[in-house]
Amino acid sequence: MRRRAPDEERVPTLTPNQVVAYNLARARLFRGWTQEQAAEALAPYLGTRWSVANFSVIERSVDGGRIRQFTADDLFAFSRAFRVPIGFFLTPPVDDPRTYGIDTPDAGRDGLDPMELLDAILGTDETMEVWENELKLFGWAAGRRARIRDGQFEDLGRNVPDQGDRAKRLVNARLRLLFQTELGDVPAAKAALNTVMSILDRLDEDGVPVEPGEPRRAAPNKKKPA
Repeated sequence: MRRRAPDEERVPTLTPNQVVAYNLARARLFRGWTQEQAAEALAPYLGTRWSVANFSVIERSVDGGRIRQFTADDLFAFSRAFRVPIGFFLTPPVDDPRTYGIDTPDAGRDGLDPMELLDAILGTDETMEVWENELKLFGWAAGRRARIRDGQFEDLGRNVPDQGDRAKRLVNARLRLLFQTELGDVPAAKAALNTVMSILDRLDEDGVPVEPGEPRRAAPNKKKPA
């Protein structure tokens, strides 16, 4: 994380690779593993075993210094070893996502809004439509999985749900996140809306308060000037 200089009002930023390093440490702690245990769990999927010292340097890269560059192979290995989706490792820290930006080559000095990184993970209405069409086009719709091997049709013996439906769940997750960001949790939002409706029910058409049980007064007819 780039620290704010004393003489300038600059929002600290994290690169996407630093976000991965941050969440790698979180995933390890979530599983209750030491760095040595995590390195052992990762070894079969990475094809190499990290030393504890290397693991420590990688986790600390979130605080600056030399930032570790992760590959798609790394993210796939992390997902399999820690048993969480790849998106977990790219999720911006939740401490206070408004106090820093995501550092990318095209971003200004304060970085991008962290929501842009979440949009890249969870998708938007526009981007998810493209992905859903690709899932359907390349045979990821519901049905039994099969493949051609050595010129023979081979049934893999398992049913696969429609992957397009899973993509829609990501859109719903994004909408819930937006809702919580703007309005807070659902129960609190419902309570606030109920309060507003209660107040509106006690106002007549002219905005005059009406006591409970008192009939509303009809709004007077306003004549247009001749």
